[in-house]
Amino acid sequence: MSENELSNIELCYKAMGLSFSDNPEQVERTYRKLKEEYGRAMRSSDTSQRADATENLKQLEELFISITSSLIYKDYAREYAKYKAIKDEEQAAKKQKQGEKPVVKDVLVNCPYCHKLISPKLRVCMYCRGKILTPMEKMMEKLFTTKGIIIIAVVLLLIAVAVVVALNPHLLK
Repeated sequence: MSENELSNIELCYKAMGLSFSDNPEQVERTYRKLKEEYGRAMRSSDTSQRADATENLKQLEELFISITSSLIYKDYAREYAKYKAIKDEEQAAKKQKQGEKPVVKDVLVNCPYCHKLISPKLRVCMYCRGKILTPMEKMMEKLFTTKGIIIIAVVLLLIAVAVVVALNPHLLK
């Protein structure tokens, strides 16, 4: 590629408001944005504005074709596609790794006794030395009080009596 061709392509980039190092996605995004802008101007009621927009659109098409048909752009687009594929694979692997091992942040909770903020992993409050119970331990503590055990025993005894009486109705006579 001659130096003249290189400077022509560089001028095309500059005319579109791009730099020579912009990636193919940016080139296409800028092309679509300018094309849309000129398309709106072509729908204007002002005839001079429509004529300018038509001329600008023709020039934009020529610039875009010059850029995208150049060997430099094609090489860069090919290398950029490889780079993008590698980055996408890395991100997919990172997401999969995060999916396997979720990162749990340590959120502070209030102590049920002194109401100071503590880590939920603690078994004993470091301020008031109150025992921190899990939900299962709380339920077991509520159920297995003296009163709870007596109620459970009475209910089980009544159920057993009802079953015996149901199976042997002659005992009631």
